[in-house]
Amino acid sequence: MDREYITKGESIMSKQIYILFIASVLIAFLTIGCCPQNPELNTAISAHGNTDWHIDTAEEFLLGTDMGGTPTAANHCPDTWTRRHIHVGVSNTNHFYYDDDLTTPGDDSDNTSGIDQAMLFFYAGHGNPTLWNTLGNNATQSNMSLGDCPGDGLLRYYWQCSCEVFAHGARTCPGATFHYSCPGSFDGSADSFNMRNVYERWGPVLDPDLRMACGASTSAYCHETQMNRIWDNYNNNSFDVADSFIDGLNMWGVVPLCITMGGSDVTATPLYDSMFTNQPNTSGTSHYHIQFLSNFASTPRTSALSSSSIPEMLPIIKVKPMPLPRALSNVRFKTRGNLLLSPDEVDKRGPRVRVNRLSGAVYVVGKRQLTVKRPVLKEEEYINYALDIIRKQAWSEKTLSKPEGAQIMIQAVPVDSKRKAQPLYQKNVIVTFKRQIDVNGVSINFLGSGGVIRVQMNNDGSILNASKVWRPIVDMNKRVRVKKYKEAYQEALEQMKNPQAYKLDDWTWGYKEAAGNVKQTDLQIVFRFGFVPVDPETQTKYPPRMIEIPGQII
Repeated sequence: MDREYITKGESIMSKQIYILFIASVLIAFLTIGCCPQNPELNTAISAHGNTDWHIDTAEEFLLGTDMGGTPTAANHCPDTWTRRHIHVGVSNTNHFYYDDDLTTPGDDSDNTSGIDQAMLFFYAGHGNPTLWNTLGNNATQSNMSLGDCPGDGLLRYYWQCSCEVFAHGARTCPGATFHYSCPGSFDGSADSFNMRNVYERWGPVLDPDLRMACGASTSAYCHETQMNRIWDNYNNNSFDVADSFIDGLNMWGVVPLCITMGGSDVTATPLYDSMFTNQPNTSGTSHYHIQFLSNFASTPRTSALSSSSIPEMLPIIKVKPMPLPRALSNVRFKTRGNLLLSPDEVDKRGPRVRVNRLSGAVYVVGKRQLTVKRPVLKEEEYINYALDIIRKQAWSEKTLSKPEGAQIMIQAVPVDSKRKAQPLYQKNVIVTFKRQIDVNGVSINFLGSGGVIRVQMNNDGSILNASKVWRPIVDMNKRVRVKKYKEAYQEALEQMKNPQAYKLDDWTWGYKEAAGNVKQTDLQIVFRFGFVPVDPETQTKYPPRMIEIPGQII
């Protein structure tokens, strides 16, 4: 055969092999450089780190029931979502939190039990700033990479309910029971016992695709009340995703916190997500941004009560759905299930007004004003704006308690400057008015997500979200005997396995009114107790407990 022909054939074959080689390298590069897929939209998984009440919390977050199937939280992860409670009956599960690029075994991408395989992951269990319990062993941030690509990570939102895992700022804060309750006190120091730095502990865990990670800077109760409140905020009140979590856990000194990665403009980051999404975070990689809540100095929480003021007899209050406020009498609502929807919509936030016919609750949304770095108003000005909004909506009531105000705060640091103090900015403001009732000269509180008017405002005082959940009283004739404080307190102690390790930090009592998406005809009397460990250093073993006791003597 002609040698020249053979040489040309070999040359052509070599070029074909070379082209195939380049193509295979390119395909491999593209495969490595891109995430294989996004998680399925509206998928959620939960896990518990302990088999005490936290296993119920993980179930309540998803389904609104405890592990026995008893309904406990009317608001929970939506029924239309795909939901799984993982690690039930399993032990030593820390490897399911870990990434195989960082440690062996690392099984966070395991299809059955990995935590990095859905849009939203929620954990409930004991913890401290550097670890949390995982059913026999412990997990720590150093072996985690959330939503990582490459690495088969699909997670978009990581939420955690445990003590101090997201601790930030000074250990001791004026007037606070819990440690690390003032994230705004962060001075730029390295992470330490006395000054926690959430940027250092959680920053490296955040893959750029992850939208946010949230937990508690302080201790946390992780009670069904907080699970209900998180989802009431999101399902009914139209709060942002991060705002829903942060306001939901905020009770009796708990200070929640969220962190995300993004560019220099915080308003473009997932901290401003108005709805859950399965899409990756594309807001940038130059900064870490945190969000937390700070209560108004002018409206301190004063829940301490006198046990001697509890009457021996109290009425069972019967209620009915709230009638439509006169300011909405001319609105031509559309009907969708239990909801009445106004025809006018606000930007992409949905109908301006929604009314839930089960309770008559009214929800109003307004335009978002992205003014995070502009001057803010004084606390009393926000309260006055909230009162003005209430008047204009025809929501005024004679039995309003004093208002309680809170600021949603933002801080950011460059990724390469995690040890540098930065200024704080205000995202928005929430003012809450609670219902009270006078019975024989005794002023009685209303507990729960009902019996409240809430106004969330942009920094300029305009409406972002507002709601009124307020069922009118129709009968108070039937009276029942009420437990004495000591009786209720003793019942609460009996629900704890180690009562000697705890002390009472706070308590309250009153009528419990449900959220606006619940049909309710009777308001029952309840006691609510908050216990904290006698020795704060034992909180990983004895985390705070919140216990509700029925107030009626049967």
